[in-house]
Amino acid sequence: MNMNKRIHYILGVSALLFVFLFARTAYLQLWDSPDTGVALAEKALKYRTQVISAEEYYRGEILDRNLLSLTDSQVKPALIVFPSSINDLNALAKALSVLIEMTPSEISTRIKREQDLYGSRTPVIVKTNLTEGEIQQLQSSVIAATAVIPMKIRYGENSLARHIVGYLNRIDSAQWQELRENKKTTDTNSSLPTAYKITDNIGVSGLEGKYEEVLRGSRSQDKILGLTDANGKLLPGLGYKRQNDSSDPWRNHLVLTLDKRYQGIVERVMDEQIIRGAVVVLDIASGDILAVASRPNFEQNKIEKYLDGRDELIDRTSRVAFYPGSVFKMTVAAGVLEEGLVAPGEKFNCTGVHEFNDGTVISCLRPHGEVNMEEAVSRSCNTTFVQLGQRLGNAKFYEYASRLGFTVNINTASPPALLGNASIGQQGVLVSPLQIANLYATIARDGRYRPTRLLSSIRNYQGDLIYEYPNQPAVQAISTETAKILQKALVSAVQSGSGLQGWLDGYGTAGKTGTAQTNNTDKVIAWFAGYTPVDTPRLAIAVMVEENAAGAFTGLRGGDNAAPVFKEIAEEILALENILENES
Repeated sequence: MNMNKRIHYILGVSALLFVFLFARTAYLQLWDSPDTGVALAEKALKYRTQVISAEEYYRGEILDRNLLSLTDSQVKPALIVFPSSINDLNALAKALSVLIEMTPSEISTRIKREQDLYGSRTPVIVKTNLTEGEIQQLQSSVIAATAVIPMKIRYGENSLARHIVGYLNRIDSAQWQELRENKKTTDTNSSLPTAYKITDNIGVSGLEGKYEEVLRGSRSQDKILGLTDANGKLLPGLGYKRQNDSSDPWRNHLVLTLDKRYQGIVERVMDEQIIRGAVVVLDIASGDILAVASRPNFEQNKIEKYLDGRDELIDRTSRVAFYPGSVFKMTVAAGVLEEGLVAPGEKFNCTGVHEFNDGTVISCLRPHGEVNMEEAVSRSCNTTFVQLGQRLGNAKFYEYASRLGFTVNINTASPPALLGNASIGQQGVLVSPLQIANLYATIARDGRYRPTRLLSSIRNYQGDLIYEYPNQPAVQAISTETAKILQKALVSAVQSGSGLQGWLDGYGTAGKTGTAQTNNTDKVIAWFAGYTPVDTPRLAIAVMVEENAAGAFTGLRGGDNAAPVFKEIAEEILALENILENES
């Protein structure tokens, strides 16, 4: 009897529990909310989903004046590893090293570092920007715990203006300490959306470094979702779902004055003709930098290759470190004309050398005989410009150099020979190609100096304008009358002087060659700077060649090595402008 009661009691309790669970389920699905069942299913799905960032870096774009990407940002296959699915890390690293350009140590170190910091459920990006060969190898080899997925990369193989854009690199110990002190890391300020993790990359040079806080975003705009089992291991064969969320209010885009089409022309011509050197192209009217490139170039995705002191990372376009030679002579010519220190038609006698009282000798390429100042410009007569520099004097030399955008190292105690060397663009005068391009833009503007502009605006993630960098006003650095005399001399220098190979049929060229000695006596720098068209100046271009396509450091000449580069770049840009005008 007691046993029967016990059985009935257990059956009754079980029945009540079943009814309660049935009623609760019915309530949740039917009465509480029609979406509750869906919500519970979504929670379960979320728990079994691996969320993979489909964006290499959370950063805004660096765009040209037409809002085109200069970094060649694009979606390309990347190799992902799922730590929770790894049985033997060393074996996996060894197997992958056969298929991709990484060593087993590099692979295992990267995976282990991420796993130690963020746990085994966080997927690890092993390599982005895979080559076609690597993609084929990975897809034909079935390796557990890995996947090849489409990912937005920062730098494509056709990225442009790399020295201006700069690059990213791992946060080093000094940077990490500084970020922690400023409470910008996840362990010091977890509420900051853009807080850094120790494994993040950070802008190091160029615009990437200077505008790190403008460009850095808070989260990936693209995600890839993959299903896992209860242990967090990826379920093979079920594929991935791509999810887009473009609303990242923390990231902004930089818009530059560069024109991607012009930039492409400049870089292609340089790759064909210059190993070491620089080119700058300016819009004369506005002072906007339309194209700027330095060689040798570097790969932004393999930055570790260049951190051993090699010079690929040097931006030669804005580095004030080069003797300008004769392209600087127009500064001296402007000064003596403005100060009335040279008479119209005055003749100078060039014997081929100028000897100072201390025995220092400055030579010309050849004796020019009697020349006026216009002829001295055209024939690049050193001795005439040494005399003009002496007339101008140290104080005025400094003044006109400053007016035209240069800082020179000449003082009133300098010996005459030093001022003489500076007057022909040698000792005491260091410039950048950007400064030289702007000197010739100033002459083309009838003597009005205008600072150059590279940054155009900052736009938010939606593309709305949030800040604009205005063009700086032009100031009259030298008189229009002086500028007209210089313009005539520069046309003569190309038509009948040393710059013949820079002449553009149908447009004309006003320009000047230069061949400057370096501190290394075995090397010279070849220059050509000028503007075109002559009648309606639009482009000012400076070309500097340290080493030509044949690998020559010696024997370079501005007329032979730099002027043809100027001509080819100018012709292609003007032809493109004509096409665009006709299309519009």
